Amino acid sequence: MARIFSGYAIMLRRPEQANLNLEQARDLRAAGISYREIARRLALTSSQLRLIRRTLSRAKAAQTRLRSTTPMATDRDLSIARSVLPSGLREQLKKAGYRTLGDLADSLADPQFQGLETLPGIGPYRARLVQRLLDHFDLLPGPVDLQAAVEAFFPEFRDTISQNHLGDRASCPITIRARKCRTTPS
Repeated sequence: MARIFSGYAIMLRRPEQANLNLEQARDLRAAGISYREIARRLALTSSQLRLIRRTLSRAKAAQTRLRSTTPMATDRDLSIARSVLPSGLREQLKKAGYRTLGDLADSLADPQFQGLETLPGIGPYRARLVQRLLDHFDLLPGPVDLQAAVEAFFPEFRDTISQNHLGDRASCPITIRARKCRTTPS
């Protein structure tokens, strides 16, 4: 299938097209559009739609499970094993020692890290998938990753935030959410 970007038609390989469909379906689903309408808009077959539903439900279940067990958890604490990444890539990242999205974001922020492409079984295409996932959760290294910066300067907060020793959310002076960082009123 050809996609038109900036006036040019680009032929995508099947895995690239599947990931593009997944990203578009995630955005449409977040906008409240039904799966039936998503299938119509993206011209998906029933098997493609089934794969998207299964992938999105796995990711949502992981977020729900994390939020119910650790209420102060952020998107940095999401498990790679339950992410929307393809299964082979999830396995490669687990074998490389990455457990959470925060682990990946930390390694990409490390100036001595040579890139995901240097890991066995991960090439430039798979590295782009990981970067797009981290970008979706605003976890790419840069000035927007406030929690990583705080944890880098104050390592004692790493255990406090990720293991929920703070107690009630209302008593916490800083609430960090997926795409928003704000100070709660005292």
